[in-house]
Amino acid sequence: MSSLPSTSAARASSVARRAGAAVATAAVALGLAIVPGVATAGPQAADVAPPAPPRGAIAVVEGTTQFTVTPQALKRLQQHDLRLVRLDAKGQTREAVPAGVPLRLDVTSGVVTNVDGRIGGRVLYEDRGLAVVNTKTRQVARLAEFESDLTRNAVLATVNQSDTIAIGRAPSQRITRETLNVADRQVRLTAPVRLSARAAERLNRTTGTDAFERGEILARVTSQFNLDEEQDVRDALGLDKDFNTVEKSQSTRQEAQERPGRAVDEMATEENLRKAFPNAAG
Repeated sequence: MSSLPSTSAARASSVARRAGAAVATAAVALGLAIVPGVATAGPQAADVAPPAPPRGAIAVVEGTTQFTVTPQALKRLQQHDLRLVRLDAKGQTREAVPAGVPLRLDVTSGVVTNVDGRIGGRVLYEDRGLAVVNTKTRQVARLAEFESDLTRNAVLATVNQSDTIAIGRAPSQRITRETLNVADRQVRLTAPVRLSARAAERLNRTTGTDAFERGEILARVTSQFNLDEEQDVRDALGLDKDFNTVEKSQSTRQEAQERPGRAVDEMATEENLRKAFPNAAG
């Protein structure tokens, strides 16, 4: 298929925006709060409370995020003669996006922060994206330069190489053993992304339809971020030294309680040890 139009001015703007994002990432690494202008712009800004200052930060060295557009969203687009098409790094249109097959984006840089016990930070991805094509009028909305603003729970992207908007928002996620694995040095997130009001208005205007509705679940997102091996995860994020370890021991205790025979055997063993070594510490 043909390449979508691009200009040198747009590329220059992209470079400048990426540089700004890098500065924001560095600021977070120094313990400063992320307050990106692109995430606060638009009529829905008043609905988003300012994030709490982060307690700590750690760099993301690699990882992936997979966006799986829901069957319901795809059906709605088809009813309005719209088609989702993959874009490569050069902005060329590729194959259509089939239902259930995720768009995978690889991480280029980022940082994860602890914001009042919740996952925060910012992650940048490789230059790939999606195009929403009106097959009747040939109007195109090109979504590229994706970012995850974890602090504000927003997925950001540029539209037709111009302004950056919050395409959708996901639920806030606490730092738990499900979202942060200290031993594997990984952050794992899974959440639905609901279309923002500004994105719905912009996509409808750009494609010449009314296919997009505020608040609908556009996609389900699964992310895995690998953290810097040079930093201690607990220290970097300001976590208790027993984080994950305590929860793991609690799970083991619960498992033993669910299997009475094993629990009794373990208690008997501990009692025998105390009798054999009465003066032993602990």
